[in-house]
Amino acid sequence: MPPVDAMLIAEMFDRHAAALALYDSQWTTSADDCVQEALVELARQRTRPDNPAAWLYRVVRNRALNALRASRRRTAHEEAAAARPRHAPSDVADQQAQIELKDALESLEPDAREIVVLRIWGGLAWEEIAAVVGGSRSGAQRHYVRALEQLRHLWEPRSCPTK
Repeated sequence: MPPVDAMLIAEMFDRHAAALALYDSQWTTSADDCVQEALVELARQRTRPDNPAAWLYRVVRNRALNALRASRRRTAHEEAAAARPRHAPSDVADQQAQIELKDALESLEPDAREIVVLRIWGGLAWEEIAAVVGGSRSGAQRHYVRALEQLRHLWEPRSCPTK
């Protein structure tokens, strides 16, 4: 089999892109993205498929079905999150405290903020945090401790009135 070359990609695009997008649109609203990704995947093939058009339709269909499943999962997750009861601040002081906490978090370096949020609000274990941020367990813990110290220095002056 000859290799995949620019001529084949151009020919497949010219002859099939619109039909692929139409075919794809029965499953997803991101049909053009699926078609583009399929063409890129075709370009990465070491050898030319026996029937490039049929190969593209199969890849586009698989990508569209994956996008559909992801969209359904996302919608179900969003609906479940919306149905959960939320703790609404009961008074102005609670609202002000939340604003101050948000400001304090935003003052942290992005890496430190990410680790704090993953640990406190995400409830992730150190190994999980290390996997997410791409580091070691002990490194994640060190960043977390430093971030908490920074937050403590920012937060304590606000919560402890001066004498």
